[in-house]
Amino acid sequence: MKFVHWLAALAAAAGLACAGAASAQPHPSKPIRLIVPFGPGSGSDILARIIAEPLTQALGQPIVIENKPGNNTTLGTELVVQSPPDGYTLGLLTNSGLAASPGGLTTGVRYDPTKDLAYISMVASVNYVLLVNVDVAAKTAGELVALVKANPGKFNYASGNTGGIAYGGHFKNEHKLDVTHVPYKSVPPGLADLLSGHVQIMVADVPASLAMIRAGKVRPVGVPAAKRYVLLPEVPTFAESGLATPPVMDGWWALVAPAGTPDAILDRLNREVVKVLESEAVKTKLLQSGIVPTPSTRQQAVDYQKDQLKVWTTMVKDLNLKLE
Repeated sequence: MKFVHWLAALAAAAGLACAGAASAQPHPSKPIRLIVPFGPGSGSDILARIIAEPLTQALGQPIVIENKPGNNTTLGTELVVQSPPDGYTLGLLTNSGLAASPGGLTTGVRYDPTKDLAYISMVASVNYVLLVNVDVAAKTAGELVALVKANPGKFNYASGNTGGIAYGGHFKNEHKLDVTHVPYKSVPPGLADLLSGHVQIMVADVPASLAMIRAGKVRPVGVPAAKRYVLLPEVPTFAESGLATPPVMDGWWALVAPAGTPDAILDRLNREVVKVLESEAVKTKLLQSGIVPTPSTRQQAVDYQKDQLKVWTTMVKDLNLKLE
């Protein structure tokens, strides 16, 4: 009987040892899903696909991109927040879900971006451009303001992300324009409607709109920045058109995981992501797409998110911005 008990104890110990070995298996040991809170063809999707392949090679497991647009990126952000903190669900999230929406731009936000997420690294930033349908008789931002004022209630403007909402709202409020806001879940469907004429005006991020601009399908009339963009050198700034330069409301991305993800996993992911973003091949691809790589330490990402949450909370209030 004692021998039977000894065998049972030995078997139990062996089982515990196997379980311990399994739990100690290095991360990652299976595919990692990467939540992108915008649709295919968006700037976020472009960025994700540029970094996914080299990150897959570095980690030895596939990075599976899942596009989850909706409610100004809060749906995709919530999906990351609610996932197990095991390093197998990451989010390539933006200022939309990490600062602007929780700062008051979007109603019904059900998470705290500071407490409910673990920050791995800053990833990239992006600029915006003011676009019109090619049939709109305006070549500059100043001409567009004059045209809209001469035709109150006849124009509408699209947005497909936070930068579009913020810059578009500022453009409307600053110049007291009688235009209607038409929000989209992502930039590409907004651009499609701009092309067809269903909407006449849009502020879009450069990566998502660059191909259509270069093909002459939509017309850029101004950049809301202090100086012209390298990728759009022929497009004048607002100031060159006689308009005030808006506050900086450009977009940015951070790589995050659910809060509670082990530090060892977060540290490894930070090292690999930074290497990818600092590689010449990836930097070249990103810059050609209008995306500026911004690798950082984990703490720098934490600090930047907190600072941006304060900035956007103030900006949403001061500019009277709201996405219902």
